[in-house]
Amino acid sequence: MRRPQSRIHRGLVGDRALVGSDYLSTAELRQEYEAEIAPRTEAALRRILAQVVFEPGRPRRALDLGAGTGAAGRAIRGCFGDDVEVVAVDKVPGPGILVADVLRGVRPAGVRGGFDLVVSAHLLNELGLTLDIDGRARLVAGWCHDLLETDGTCIVIEPALPDTSRALLGVRDRLLAAGLHVAAPCFCQRPCPALQHARDWCHDSAEVLVAGRSRVDFSYLVLRRSAAMEIDPGRYRVVSDPIKDKGRLRFFICGAAGRVELIRLDRDRSAANQALDQAQRGNIVVLPSAPMQVDGIRVVADTVVGIG
Repeated sequence: MRRPQSRIHRGLVGDRALVGSDYLSTAELRQEYEAEIAPRTEAALRRILAQVVFEPGRPRRALDLGAGTGAAGRAIRGCFGDDVEVVAVDKVPGPGILVADVLRGVRPAGVRGGFDLVVSAHLLNELGLTLDIDGRARLVAGWCHDLLETDGTCIVIEPALPDTSRALLGVRDRLLAAGLHVAAPCFCQRPCPALQHARDWCHDSAEVLVAGRSRVDFSYLVLRRSAAMEIDPGRYRVVSDPIKDKGRLRFFICGAAGRVELIRLDRDRSAANQALDQAQRGNIVVLPSAPMQVDGIRVVADTVVGIG
């Protein structure tokens, strides 16, 4: 029997009737948010931060836009230590919150200086009632140019729903056109191939036990102002769960050349490619010697597969 959805989950993930409202001003909804939504945000950001290489070192100042109940700040401090300065901004007051409206200019009122890390978690989709995709892209570009230090990193996390994920991909393409670099999850620095098909979207997952669920799905972008580094054509991001058909294992993967299918027949499983058995959505697959074929990439017995 499925557990009944809480009002906060239904309002943000189900019928989404609460999106754009000041739901954190209501004590009951704030409590539900802290118990159910915040742990998912924290788990998602921890997973992303574990994959990001910060230059020249760990962030010293971080800005949490749309901070809610502070999940992003907890994840940042958990990864980098309590001495990281986290400036938390939200339109609804709360402990440690700088109250400001992110729509009143790129730099929220009261925010000073530059940041090594800017995080926007589950904020952009809630601005969809006010800003279209072009407007959201301009806002994120403004954060990257006006709030980030030169070598800083901006992380945007959105719900892994088809509409919100595809909207984020639309923002992504506009940011690339504006000269920004997508450091993750993409190796492809061209228009997103998932947008070519109406049923495709892109998301990752992290382990978290909340309300009877053992994982959280999320969509995200890691953005930088610096020019794109040279991409290894043998590196791909897994963008699907494993697909186990009769006699074969399949994934969809995305690399410098775009989105392709990866196929290994069971009879071709070997010591060289057995790492593929452990691959999950979001992993990096390294295929230095697997040529592209008409139906995608075929892994055969002597194909060497690495998992990053």
